[in-house]
Amino acid sequence: MKYKKLSALLLAAGMISVAACSTTPAPSASSDLADRWSALRTAEPKTHPRDAAQKLGVSEAELVATNVGKGATRLRDGGDAYQAVYDRLHELGRIKVITRNDNAVLERVGTVTKAKLNADGRVIPGTGFAGGPIDLRFGTDNWRSAFAVLQPGREGKVSRSLQFFDVHGNAVNKVYLDNEAGVAVFDKLVGDFKAADQSAALKVDRTPTKVIRKPNGDVDVKELRDSWNELTDVHEFPRLLKDLGITREQALDLIGRDAAYRISAQSVQTLLNGAASQAQPIMVFVSNPGMTQIFSGTVKTVKATGEWFNVLDPDFNLHLRQAGIDRGWVVKRPAKDGVITSVEFYDANGEQVVNFFSRRDRNKEESAMWRNIVASLARP
Repeated sequence: MKYKKLSALLLAAGMISVAACSTTPAPSASSDLADRWSALRTAEPKTHPRDAAQKLGVSEAELVATNVGKGATRLRDGGDAYQAVYDRLHELGRIKVITRNDNAVLERVGTVTKAKLNADGRVIPGTGFAGGPIDLRFGTDNWRSAFAVLQPGREGKVSRSLQFFDVHGNAVNKVYLDNEAGVAVFDKLVGDFKAADQSAALKVDRTPTKVIRKPNGDVDVKELRDSWNELTDVHEFPRLLKDLGITREQALDLIGRDAAYRISAQSVQTLLNGAASQAQPIMVFVSNPGMTQIFSGTVKTVKATGEWFNVLDPDFNLHLRQAGIDRGWVVKRPAKDGVITSVEFYDANGEQVVNFFSRRDRNKEESAMWRNIVASLARP
């Protein structure tokens, strides 16, 4: 639909132009927002809620909230409540879990096994959300709201989902029921966590998150290098960054070309095509400020569709917005089992889009095949 026709539809519902909406404060009346969203859906029925929110100058959580009492149910807020919901996801059976950022979407279908603990009180891999099909790492400190959403789905079926949002109203994670036998369990779960307040009004923090980068000249590169060489596990890297007060990509830029070097944005296609054609098991990490979701396994169907480059396998989908990837890095970190090589991609603002590792058995080195695929990636 042409821009003028879309604008006319939006204006008819009390909206200004789409271009101006991105800088217009959110409306105070949720009913007005509901009307404007309805007009946008009529004009662009395939628009994703995240994209619709950007066009309407609000957050996705505020759009969902307009449907409270009409298909959406507010769930109790707070980290304890959110964790309690996830602790019961194993009751639902087959589910689809989606984590995304502005330029990447990871969708994984599977079941969750109730978490089991070892003698040290740690979750045993393959149970809970550690190492199984639904592999998640939580950061619930900045979560703010949650909803159960019922809406028309495919083939006349009703789509049932649990949707979680951060303080800015951005989606951090969505969980969709993927089996009919779990409907009664889903409904009970929603009833158990239904919030007392079922109003449509929702407050979000509209202050942009600013990442303050320390000037390179203020970074002690020798300390960075020494600390890097002392790493024994990839999970120690975030703590190193915090201790030095630097960003992830800043560390890669300063550490030295033997440890990290730039590759082209298009290398993500080479990497996925190589992993698919050679059946190289990989790990894929997609993160936002509140959640990291991980896929582990082989990929088969890799293809470009419009602006997206995709993995389209039965139980795993990955969607990468090609224009949103500005650059990539090959990173070689020391570990007790030998060097671990990751391939990371970033947008123009320095936000990580997606991160890849070789999937390997515990206490084993990564494969020569993985290292050959990485070595083939083009440098700028």
